[in-house]
Amino acid sequence: MELLIKKKIDLIAEYIFNKIERKEKEVLSFGLYSGGFGILLFLFYYSRYSQKQKHVILTEQYTERLLRFFITETKFHTFGSGFSGALYLFKFLREYEFIDIDVDNNQPALDNYLISRMKNDIEQQYYDFMHGALGVGLYFLRKGNNSDCINELIDFLYNTAEKDPENHIFKWKTTISHEHNLIGYNPSLSHGVASIIIFLSRVINSGKKDAKIMELLYGAVNYILSLQKNITEFGSYFPHYIITNSQEPVSKSRLSWCYGDLGIGLALWRAGNSINNNEWKEKGLEILLQSTKRRFSTDTFIIDAEICHGSAGIALIFRRMYLETTIEQFKEATDFWIKQTLSFSEHEDGLVGFKTYMKGEWIGDYSLLTGISGIGLVLLSYITNDMQNWDEMLLLS
Repeated sequence: MELLIKKKIDLIAEYIFNKIERKEKEVLSFGLYSGGFGILLFLFYYSRYSQKQKHVILTEQYTERLLRFFITETKFHTFGSGFSGALYLFKFLREYEFIDIDVDNNQPALDNYLISRMKNDIEQQYYDFMHGALGVGLYFLRKGNNSDCINELIDFLYNTAEKDPENHIFKWKTTISHEHNLIGYNPSLSHGVASIIIFLSRVINSGKKDAKIMELLYGAVNYILSLQKNITEFGSYFPHYIITNSQEPVSKSRLSWCYGDLGIGLALWRAGNSINNNEWKEKGLEILLQSTKRRFSTDTFIIDAEICHGSAGIALIFRRMYLETTIEQFKEATDFWIKQTLSFSEHEDGLVGFKTYMKGEWIGDYSLLTGISGIGLVLLSYITNDMQNWDEMLLLS
């Protein structure tokens, strides 16, 4: 399998480099999750892996092209598709010595813009880390120099939570589907309470641990735990989401990065580690270990390879847990899902055989979150046995 993985990684890089040289729009868009900066992350890792000068030169040229239009062409402030995610990436790349580019000259203006957009999201009560206020908070938390911003986010989460004082539960109502006008509660990592728990855990790990933060963390964790189902009867520990303005029944959740038990289990593990709460850590481990047993498509709902809702994201999470616990079940599950990822490169008209299923159709995708750049990074970390540090940008470490 090792030779097959290496060949697949090389082909992914070749596809992307060829696309860049042709200056096609798919790789000249912006965004950490959805565009060029996520692709760039793969290229930096691949260039370090291949140790070929031509790859280093092409990656540097691509970096320069992205930066040339970064300020004027980026249209969003968000973590997934805009400034906050890209600036977070720059901090990461400098820390791990991929670049020595300094964007500090533009920092004050960009930071002021991000704060203004974050305030607007707060006014709209839009906490979503990928597209709303928490994404800006993640950037400032990584940067480590804007406690006022973090305090404002903490106050926002506290003031907008629906509170059940008797059971010490905090929960946040959100739009589940704009298209179908579905309102409810989202426990997921990608858009829901699990991401709030991880954000609060990172705040605590940064050294900020006051009574309000602790109350928020306990309230959010208690809400998640209140949703737990009997996995034997229900099929997963937690539902996909809870709808308040619909008769739609509560359904079991998929196995994926974006929704379901994996992200929730990892959030409980992070929360437990942040305050040394063994009960939360053990519950997180229980959920994640049970999830290693879910392998059939009828149980997992996995039909493609990308990180967001595909097999590569599952491998990424199980490998993260193996790195932190050395529990053998996580290694075995990682190996299984890496093999599944390779098996999904079966499309004759795909990118290196890969296609992503999105909104009812199969598409070729170059991006980090839903495309071959993310798949390539997962395979690279697996084959080189690195510490997978880049997964912090997906809330995993």
